[in-house]
Amino acid sequence: MQSCFKIEFWRAAALAAALLVAPALAAPAVAQDPTGVAVGSVEITGNRRVPADQILTTVGMQQGDTVMAAQLDDAMRRLLATGQFRDVQVFAISDPANPAAPVTLRFQVEEQPMVAQIQFLGLENLSASMLRDTVGLRAGRPYEPSRAVRAEAMARQLLAEKGFRVRSIEHRLEPLAAGSDEVSLIFDVEEGQRVAISEIEFVGNQAFSDSRLRDEMSTKREGFWWFRSGTFDDEQLREDMRGALPSFYASNGYIDAAIVGDSLVVDDETGKARLIVRVEEGPQYRLAEFDVVGASRFASDDLRRYFEQRRSGFLSGFGLGTSRDEGTRTGEVFDQGAFEAATDDVRRLYTNQGYLYARINPVIERLPADTSGPRVRVVWDISEGNPASIRRVVIAGNTKTHEDVIRNQLSVLPGDIYSEEMLIASYRRASGLGFFETPMPAPRMEEIGNCVENPSEACQIDVIFEVTEKQTGSINFGTSLGGSLGLMGFLGYDEPNLFGQAKSGHLRWEFGRYSNNFEASYSDPSIRDSFLSGGLSLFSSTDRFFTFNEGRRHRTGASLRLGIPMPTDRFSRLSMGYSLSRTSYENFDDDQQNIFSLPPGVQSTVTLSLDRNALDHPMFPTVGSRQSVEAAFSGGLFGGDGDFQKYSVTGAWYVPVGSLGGSAPGARPVRFTLGLQADAGALFGDASRFPFDRFWMGGVQFGRPLRGYDETTITPSGYIPSNRPGVALDQRFGDAYLRLSAEYAIRFTDNISLGAFYDAGNVWRRPSEVDPTRLLRGAGIGATIVTPFGPLGLDYAYGFDKDQPGWQLHFKFGQGF
Repeated sequence: MQSCFKIEFWRAAALAAALLVAPALAAPAVAQDPTGVAVGSVEITGNRRVPADQILTTVGMQQGDTVMAAQLDDAMRRLLATGQFRDVQVFAISDPANPAAPVTLRFQVEEQPMVAQIQFLGLENLSASMLRDTVGLRAGRPYEPSRAVRAEAMARQLLAEKGFRVRSIEHRLEPLAAGSDEVSLIFDVEEGQRVAISEIEFVGNQAFSDSRLRDEMSTKREGFWWFRSGTFDDEQLREDMRGALPSFYASNGYIDAAIVGDSLVVDDETGKARLIVRVEEGPQYRLAEFDVVGASRFASDDLRRYFEQRRSGFLSGFGLGTSRDEGTRTGEVFDQGAFEAATDDVRRLYTNQGYLYARINPVIERLPADTSGPRVRVVWDISEGNPASIRRVVIAGNTKTHEDVIRNQLSVLPGDIYSEEMLIASYRRASGLGFFETPMPAPRMEEIGNCVENPSEACQIDVIFEVTEKQTGSINFGTSLGGSLGLMGFLGYDEPNLFGQAKSGHLRWEFGRYSNNFEASYSDPSIRDSFLSGGLSLFSSTDRFFTFNEGRRHRTGASLRLGIPMPTDRFSRLSMGYSLSRTSYENFDDDQQNIFSLPPGVQSTVTLSLDRNALDHPMFPTVGSRQSVEAAFSGGLFGGDGDFQKYSVTGAWYVPVGSLGGSAPGARPVRFTLGLQADAGALFGDASRFPFDRFWMGGVQFGRPLRGYDETTITPSGYIPSNRPGVALDQRFGDAYLRLSAEYAIRFTDNISLGAFYDAGNVWRRPSEVDPTRLLRGAGIGATIVTPFGPLGLDYAYGFDKDQPGWQLHFKFGQGF
């Protein structure tokens, strides 16, 4: 492609002094004129398909404008970026009779041909339509060379993943008719034969057998099972040759080992291949000496332990490896992989203490062999430098969310000593707000001054968090049919970031012949930009996710809640609330008396609670804890029909136990975490008018969850199936409960989690009967995904203490543990 800026002139001597005729020098000539060039008119030539008005809109210039060379360059780039044009040239034409008059800008365009059809010739083992859709190739659009090249690369990659060694892929354009700008885009593909690796052999290996080396490779031989196809993948083989095998040798003391070559011998008739890998192992080195030099911030002995007592074993990445009881001793085989990992740990230790520019230089010195064989002396040569402090924390890109909302999630503050650990925690909490596109970019750090070269100068940095807002509000509507409610419609609206201030609003209206429910709530984490938080809710509804055969209840009322942070702990908040509601019951069977035969009652409740939440993510935490203590007082001095007190205590603790992938801010590793949860409650007084305020257990949708069992089947009398005749509902609830849960979770992203869990719990008729040794147990696996409509989860659990132990599938809305 060529572009130029020409001026036709005869006697325009004054204008020629500012503008040169040569195309290569024309743009700089315009730039030299600080006043630019006045535009008298703009012309479009060369266009056959694209309307001139559309081109003029893209150019963005009109009569009366004064333009510079840079603006003309921008206009040409915009035209080329549309994909409609192969070439664009700009000419500035002056009036020879009046050289000082405004010029005419002529944009001469050459249109890309229109692709009328797309063909893949010779493509047999890939879907052409899938390939077209993946790269966005469409007939009826202008020819885009970049997309055609991407289609070639994609076809080559996908065929390689299926084991085909592609001989050639090229594309060409063929006109459909003489004089027409319509073309056929044709891809000529020569796939070659599919290659399946039937055997992997090693030459030159003595320390390890062929089978042991094959175990370290991702490339596998063809096998009996369907997942052992032996497919040849050139990229995967390259990673084995450059990474997996050399790392394995180095971790076993063979630090000089090298993969000197590989060859693939293919049988042209069968497509079977024999992979031959040539190895030079070299000697095995043992550790002669390990020193730490240059360390003053940390004791050398403390740093040595990072290498001498490293976690080892295959499961170490999952947090389940074992630690060595004794340190690495002189004469042991040198593990270079463990040494490099320990170096990273020490480097992270320094950065967490503010030594952002500390350099940990790992030195491996080969020593002459002694009676034990070749030896190495390894050293950490440490240059600590000065600790870095944070001068400013900058938030960028928040076009809707107020800056204070983001800052409230950050643990890094101006004046603090830099800590990578705190930076990562801040990044995860800001990402966990759910207001921004994920993954968020890694926080940037800008150095102030140059303390690396000037040790006497204080180290200061600016930390910049960059975010991109996403749509947070959602409108929900639909219909449902089932149960005693018949046909029902619903309409709702949820917004977790009202006004960009993290205020949340919720509206939901359900309507039908047998149902008319309404819910509205509003919460504000910072009322009038103060430390005071609050929430208000109005409701007139029945229970949503679970229905009883005997009847249903309906509650109408309102609640108000206010909270203030604790002055000594930014993660803790003291709250007080009040709710007033009227509960009515509908009995489906007038011939039988049950809890749905109760008269309506008015409930007046005051609640006091103390909450502490230091989790790194609201939905899928990997580190931190959450505790809550709440007391609710109904009736008595506060009026109403009930007279009881309800106390509850909950706690959850998460510890990270490993990760796969990078750990720096902005990296998206798969993280592994262990979570423990305990919660208990007790009720004192007379709650007979409000039986649903007592404790129910089982399932995941109603009452206290216990997976592996149906809803309400955990009773003070043990496990009772939901369909057992003669058991009234009031026999299923108690005045005390205890529930314990443990989960090993895999956090794939901030939106997807998979885990294995173990639950145990029970309910008792009176608090004095609580017996932690008498708990019903369930265990299983579960998955949760965050959708635009909220979190959805599936749990598949085994109930150990049912009459007939077995599996139970649970579908849940919300977080659940």
